Amino acid sequence: MYKKFYNLQQEPFSLTPDPEFVYMTSQHREALSGLIYSAFTRPGLTVLVGEVGTGKTTLLYTLLGLLEKRRFATGMCTNPTLSKEEFYDFVLAQLGVECSSSLKSRQLIALQESLSRNRADGRPSILIVDEAQRLSPELLEEIRLLMNLETPNHKLLEIIMAGQPELMDTFRRPEFRQLKQRISYYCKLEPLSLDELTEYVNHRLNHAGLPNQTLFSKPVFQAIFEYTKGIPRLVNTLCDNALQAGFAVQSPRITVSIVEEAAKDLDLLQEPPQADRSSGKQAVSNPFLSRSPQKHSPSNGSSALPPGQSANKVPPMRIPLESYEARQKSFGFLARLVGRWG
Repeated sequence: MYKKFYNLQQEPFSLTPDPEFVYMTSQHREALSGLIYSAFTRPGLTVLVGEVGTGKTTLLYTLLGLLEKRRFATGMCTNPTLSKEEFYDFVLAQLGVECSSSLKSRQLIALQESLSRNRADGRPSILIVDEAQRLSPELLEEIRLLMNLETPNHKLLEIIMAGQPELMDTFRRPEFRQLKQRISYYCKLEPLSLDELTEYVNHRLNHAGLPNQTLFSKPVFQAIFEYTKGIPRLVNTLCDNALQAGFAVQSPRITVSIVEEAAKDLDLLQEPPQADRSSGKQAVSNPFLSRSPQKHSPSNGSSALPPGQSANKVPPMRIPLESYEARQKSFGFLARLVGRWG
């Protein structure tokens, strides 16, 4: 509706997780690099955690596109509320496994044979489970057992689970300690800083056909940040509504008052940004990606909480890869990695 008025070729703030519009902040680059590296090395289980709307699903679809270009056998489950029988039927269908039997034993045999053929053909198999915080205990146990599909030397199925922070609370429960111990990599996404939000919005407008954007001023970006707290999904929703409101009043620029009106319609509350966030720095430290690398065996996963650590806090998780931290510091590493997989 507003595209022609603002000289846009596409809608810049669609809520569809379109990889073409993905904007890689440093933390998104870091997370994607970790996901690619885990897919390449096939360590077993990788976990991606982030608040609602921080871009987990978009990142997963970006990864999926890269994997499919490399002829990976991939499956992605976006509905974690399936029954056990429905889950196995879905996994087999996603990974292209043919099995006419409804017996779990026959399905597992067919799955293992198919995964073995994929590996022999140089096609690693990866299962991605989104919204994993909603998985039932029964399905979590089935996922753990799927990781037993292996040869004496190699895992046959890499699993990536993505979910909200409460997923970590689930892993800390005693009955899931075996699954927690199988986690080889943790990645976490935080809300955008003000600087990242500004670059994010400009990137989407540029990709939509507005290379020299003059629609949003610095005060407007500040207002958007205060209303959305840097959550990309809310940024998209608020910017889209602001453009609609601007079109309705035929305003060639989006003003703070237009943003305020759009935020009011969306029932968004305005709060002053934290000082370190507004300066472009992360307000919350990343508890999963340690800044001091430490040697760990990928098979050991995470141990129990250290003495004095509160069970309500997420303990620092070390990535078990000695050279990972050094490589992640270089965006050139990501460029070479994505170029290799693209």
